[in-house]
Formats: sequence, structure tokens, C-alpha cells
Amino acid sequence: MYLDTTQLILMIVGTLLLIAWIVFFITGRKYRDLFANLDDKQHPLHEIYHVGYALLKAVRYSFRNNNDKELRRMLEILYEKDYGDYYLHALRAQQATMLLTLTIVSFGLYGFVNEPILLGLLLVCALTVTYYFQDQVKTEIRRRQEAIMLDFCDAVSLLALLTNAGMIFREAWRRTSLAGEGVLYKEMRMAVQQIDNGMPDVDAITNFGMRSMLPEVKKFSGLIVQGTQKGGGELPALLTAQSAESWHLKKQVVQRKSNKAGSMLLLPMILMFTGILILVIVPMFSGLTI
Repeated sequence: MYLDTTQLILMIVGTLLLIAWIVFFITGRKYRDLFANLDDKQHPLHEIYHVGYALLKAVRYSFRNNNDKELRRMLEILYEKDYGDYYLHALRAQQATMLLTLTIVSFGLYGFVNEPILLGLLLVCALTVTYYFQDQVKTEIRRRQEAIMLDFCDAVSLLALLTNAGMIFREAWRRTSLAGEGVLYKEMRMAVQQIDNGMPDVDAITNFGMRSMLPEVKKFSGLIVQGTQKGGGELPALLTAQSAESWHLKKQVVQRKSNKAGSMLLLPMILMFTGILILVIVPMFSGLTI
């Protein structure tokens, strides 16, 4: 079969990529144990992540650009601070492995059908899948933030109630942290653990606000730090004011969720309306009767 110049070049490129994949698979086996304990659901095909990791090592990827710093900060929230760097390496290895593997598959399928448009679409799909793994981290952060906001109002109200009843703040915080099992309460219990391990209350509460990654919760922790540093006398009044404000925030969150649910129903309604129009208009133009 005769091959034109474009087909020949693409075949050479695909072959070189396949050879590179095999080389990285062999030379990267020493990194295989790094990814052996990853969750199968969150990290599919982690058995071959050493391919991408060997590729990153070969190009001397630094893991220090601005995007990496942002991702590391998010991963430290999701997997605790000590594991942020590890999961960043795992994520980049996952992306590199999938991009290289899917690119090779794209060239292989092109060899069967000989359609340049199909090759372009498959390469776009490979890039989309690669980006999807990074976007999943941001999606998990957004879900986490939504869960925090849903519990925020109740937690602040209970904390304000206990402090106004005369309970010291540290004990009120501890009691509130045991009032639920959501993300916010787990973060509060982490602050309790840090305090029990000797960390000053101010630092533990500040860390709590930073881990939330939400301006509202950061403001809340800042008010607590401010009230504590002033001696705690103003703290009950500050928490009461914050409790009233948090109810308005919860109303906004619920309203946004209802608006989002309404917009999700819009597409099915449009599809149903389009189907009805087709059923009515097509017979009219074809001279048929219903």
C-alpha cells in the first residue's frame, strides 16, 4: 500500500512514541512501588503510573510552577499537609501516563482508518482526559466547600449559644466539634487535636480557617482570634453577630443550589419541547395527519 508523506511522518511519530512508552515502562519500574497503594477508583491504572513518572524525571519536571503550587495546596487540604507533595507527584504521573498512552492509541487507530480528522479528535480527547484528572481535584474542593457552608450556620449558632451560656471558648469549641459528622465538624475536631497536642488556640483556629479555603470561614476564625487576643470578653457578642450573618449566608447557598437544580432541568425541558415540535411540524410539511 502506497503511503504519502503525511502518513509516513505520522507513522514514524507513532512508532517513536510507542518505543518511548516501552523505554519508560522498563526504566520506570523502580518507581512502581510509589503508586502501589493508590486507590483504584480515584487513580485508575495506577499500576502503570511509573511510565509517566519516568517521563517527568527524564524531562526534569520541577513540580514547582504556579499551577503545581495551587494544586499542592488543594491536595494538602484533601489528603492532609504531609501528603500534599506525594499526591501532586502521583497526579502529574497519572496525567503524563494517560497522555502518552492515549496519544499512542490515537496514532494506532489512525493507522487502521487512515482519517486525519479522527486522529485530531482522538488527540483532543486525550488532552481532555488528561485535564480531567486535574479538574477532579478542583471539583472535590468545590464539593468540600459546599459541604462546609451547609454546616457552617448550625456550627456557629451552637458555638455562640454555648459561649453566651458561660462556657469557656475551648470547651464550647470541643462540644461543637462533636455535634456533627460533616467536613466542617471534622476540621473543628482537627483543631481540637492540635490544641491537645500543645498548639496555641490562636494558631489552631487560624489553621482551621486556612484549611477551609472559604472567605467566610476565614473571617469567622479571624473574629475568634481577635476576640481571644482581647481577653475573650467580647467573644460571645462577636459569635452572636457572626451567627446572624451565617443565616444569611446559608440562605444564599440554598438559593444557589436551587437555581443550579433549576438550570439542570432546563436542558431536558428544551429537548422535550424540541421533540414535540418535530412531532407536530414534520407531519405538517409531509402532508401526513396525526
